[in-house]
This record gives sequence, C-alpha cells and structure tokens, in this order.
Amino acid sequence: MTAILAALVEFGPWVLGALGVLFGMFRHQQAKSTEAAANQKAAEADARAAQVDAVQAKANQDAARAGADNAKVRRDEDAAAAGEPDANRVLHDEWGK
Repeated sequence: MTAILAALVEFGPWVLGALGVLFGMFRHQQAKSTEAAANQKAAEADARAAQVDAVQAKANQDAARAGADNAKVRRDEDAAAAGEPDANRVLHDEWGK
C-alpha cells in the first residue's frame, strides 16, 4: 500500500500535467472549430446584408426614376394648363353675356 502511495506522490504530478496538456489540446481544437463555425455564419450574414443593400439600391434607383417621370408629367400638365384660359374668366365672360 505504501508503494502505491509513494508511486502516486512521485508520478502523480506528471500524470496530472499530461492530463492537463491533453485537456488543453482538446479545448483548443474545440475552440478552433467553434471559431470556424462563427466565421462561416458571419460570412453568410455579410452576404445577406450585401444582397439587401443591392435590392435597396435598386429600389432607390427605381423610385428616383419614377419621381423624375412624375416631375416631367407635372411640367407637361402645367405647360398645357398655362395655355388654357382661366376657368373663372371663362365663366365670368359666359355669364356676362
């Protein structure tokens, strides 16, 4: 029994040290795989954000084009209306006869 205790006292720290190194290697490998998975998810999120930005830029471009088209229609209508006689004057002239 004393021989076992003597062996544990003599080799115990070495065994614990070796177990600590093995545990550290295992945790390091686990951390690397977790980091790789997190980097993959971050890359996917960045790709989705880029897609959203592209769609938003296209929508903004379409909205600007629609606004320009509406402004042109408004200018054309204002120009056409400027050539027409004033409605109040026409009514006044018609009723004044």
